[in-house]
Amino acid sequence: MSINQLFSGINFERTISRYAKHYGWLISEIDDRHAVIKFQMKSGRQQVLYIIRYDDTLEFSVPSLFQFDSEDEIPHHFSTLLLQRNAQTKIGFWCIEDINQKFIFSNMHNAELSFINRDYFGRVVSALVTECDDFEGTLLQLLDE
Repeated sequence: MSINQLFSGINFERTISRYAKHYGWLISEIDDRHAVIKFQMKSGRQQVLYIIRYDDTLEFSVPSLFQFDSEDEIPHHFSTLLLQRNAQTKIGFWCIEDINQKFIFSNMHNAELSFINRDYFGRVVSALVTECDDFEGTLLQLLDE
């Protein structure tokens, strides 16, 4: 079976479910084009990973708890911090996603289907949820000072 077939239609559900099961992750929502996996972190926060299939690419995204009603409200020093973090990571990048008319800092990774196997999937998912949780912890500490 080709990589493209592994992630097409009903096979998307089977493949993602099999990969998640290997790591002991429970999928909270899945269909033939997207999946949602929720993680309870050591910090006590929950991180939610979204996986969406676009043609020959999977988009992995973990929105942070930092959201703003308009672009003007986004603190530029947060954006600068995240651009600096982008230069230090090999998996994932920080971006601002427009989700339900909110501007949300999200950690994202886009991968061509041909690159994805169970190990790569596990590395991407772990890296994104950990990075998002670490970032939230850092910013929450800065905001408390």
